[in-house]
Amino acid sequence: MTGFFTDHLNLDTVVAYVDGELSLVAFQRAAAHVTSCPQCAAEVDVQASARDFLRSASSPSMPSSLSAALCSIPVALPAAGRAPGIGVDSLTGHPIRVTHVRRDVTRSRRLRLGAGALVVGIAAGAFATASAPVDDAPVGPDGSRPVLPAAHQPGPPTADPLDPNHR
Repeated sequence: MTGFFTDHLNLDTVVAYVDGELSLVAFQRAAAHVTSCPQCAAEVDVQASARDFLRSASSPSMPSSLSAALCSIPVALPAAGRAPGIGVDSLTGHPIRVTHVRRDVTRSRRLRLGAGALVVGIAAGAFATASAPVDDAPVGPDGSRPVLPAAHQPGPPTADPLDPNHR
């Protein structure tokens, strides 16, 4: 085999080639391969014969008894009684959902939960900001920190209750 291809065309490419579903460049490459490869040319011939046979075959017919049985299946069964949350519209007679009262209760509960989550978030942010160490010692122009008088020296570090290494 010579040319660009070192492998044969796969089945999907053969089917797309026979059905004319390849792009122009891919079709030209496949056609060049088929002309030089007798094995792929035979697969293309088999696929073309199968396609022609399927296109000429007649479609199966459905027995009339099966068609009648399928048509007799009801689309929807009538409700045996009143279902909870379902009512009948007095103007149209169509069933409607009447769960709007319950939805208002659910909506107010979600509002309360959301407000509570907001308050907890704000409190956690305030706590984190308040407990963050502040380093407000002056910095000189060369980046060094001057020695502060004893009155301004920080005290010994205190134990942090949130430190995982603290016992």
